Formats: sequence, structure tokens, C-alpha cells
Amino acid sequence: MTDKVDAEDVEVTVQCMTAKEIKEMVRPEFAKYPERFYPVETFKKIGFKRFQCKMSGDWYWATSEREHCGDSQYAGKYGFIGNGFKEKDAPNMTYAEAW
Repeated sequence: MTDKVDAEDVEVTVQCMTAKEIKEMVRPEFAKYPERFYPVETFKKIGFKRFQCKMSGDWYWATSEREHCGDSQYAGKYGFIGNGFKEKDAPNMTYAEAW
């Protein structure tokens, strides 16, 4: 004869992947099929192209090719600090239009 165990009496530990592990797992799929994950046609319409970073091998979107992808570990700093959005660049732009 066996003892019955109720599900609520059993403690289960679930091992989850970290965000870094998930990104590492899906990055090849994102690189191979960007049109599935990014608004590629919209990026092209507004002048962006897809480039591969010469330093990291990662893909990035920009209006012109650069020496690297812009990641702070290659740029040595955060390029957006002090270069924020200016009203003269896009007057009366709504939050939704920014996306």
C-alpha cells in the first residue's frame, strides 16, 4: 500500500533561465530573421540600415555605418547623455509617434 500525497503538500523548485541566457538563446534567430522581430520596413522608410558591429559581431540599426555598434563598452561612454531629444528636431511629436 502506498501513501497518497496531495499536490499542495509537494514543494517544487523550478529552475528558470536568466535574461542573459534567454538573450543568448534567441539572438541567432533575431539576427537571421530580423523582419520577424523588428519593424524593418519602417526603419528603411526613415533611413535606417542594418549593420554588423566589427567589434562584437552584433547587428544594429543606424542611418550610417560606424566603427562599432555604439555599445558603451566599445564607445567608452554613453552617447545619448547630453544629446537628448530636442523640440526643434521634431516639434509637436507625440509619445506614440516617437515609437
